[in-house]
Amino acid sequence: MTEYTLFLDESYDDNTDLFCIAGCIIKNSDLNIVSNEIESIKQLIWTPTEISSLSPILHSTELNIAYKNRNNSQISRFTNGAYTVFNTKTKEEIADCYQNVYKSFSLLMKNQEITTLCCIIDRKKFRSYYALPNEPRLIDDWYDIAMQEILEAYTHFLCKVNGAGSIIYEARTNSSNTRSNSLDNKMFHNFCKVKVNGKGVSYLTNRTIYNRIRFFNIVTKKDNQAGLQLADFIAFNYIKWYTRTDNERTEFMKRIHHAAYNGNHDLTQEDLRACWGVRILPTDVTENQKNIVELKKLKKSYNNLKTERNRLNRKLTKITKEKHDLQERYNELLDQLTQLKSTSN
Repeated sequence: MTEYTLFLDESYDDNTDLFCIAGCIIKNSDLNIVSNEIESIKQLIWTPTEISSLSPILHSTELNIAYKNRNNSQISRFTNGAYTVFNTKTKEEIADCYQNVYKSFSLLMKNQEITTLCCIIDRKKFRSYYALPNEPRLIDDWYDIAMQEILEAYTHFLCKVNGAGSIIYEARTNSSNTRSNSLDNKMFHNFCKVKVNGKGVSYLTNRTIYNRIRFFNIVTKKDNQAGLQLADFIAFNYIKWYTRTDNERTEFMKRIHHAAYNGNHDLTQEDLRACWGVRILPTDVTENQKNIVELKKLKKSYNNLKTERNRLNRKLTKITKEKHDLQERYNELLDQLTQLKSTSN
């Protein structure tokens, strides 16, 4: 069986209360290629000497901060660590770095045929749908909810390609925390419950997961995993993709969405990414109801247009016939006039 690795990271948007776990599925045989490409992308920002001395890690938030503050003469107030190199760059150079990094990531995604997985949770809406004031512990951990969706899609992917895979997740803290109640251990234990203890997920048995997913490893950012750096940019941009219209989405946002797992279906024939590669929770009932009402209005308008079209067609047919009759009458009168002129002569 072909071996795969799913690299995962999370992202937040406090303004909209959105939470996202997302990442990329990469063939193990392609990991060295991806790693080399990531190192090449770093050279768009740092010189070889800076890479050697700073050991920089590509991080979407830090790059975005530098880009947003490129016109600020006090940009040094916002940059940290390896990203302080932007303090001595012009706004044009910062913009070029930003654009070139994203262009290179898009090209990497395309060339390596990387598949993405994502689960976005609207926490405010989730609470309004499911929370009860007298049951504060009713709702499960956001990470566990999202991970169950990711595990389901990843397992289905591995079954589709007859592969086996592992998961590498970026630690939620910068240091290795071995306490049993740490956030990372909690996530790992939940994975073990899903895989081994019969819990399973909504549509797949635990045995299927057990047969397909080998390991679940949690590593810190300082481990400098190339796949995690790509996953970081994917998670960061999936939230932006969700909150923007299609015209506002960047090429990279469109690329990661195009690469989302579509189940065992041809995307050109049927788009099922919302069932697999891009899960949005909870299902927006009110939005669906609005869409149903709007659809009914559109159907009514369409039927009215068809009725009006048919009426106009009937009227056109009548007018066309009248025109034909008038033309014939005109021809008859013209013939009569011609005969009269001939007789008078």
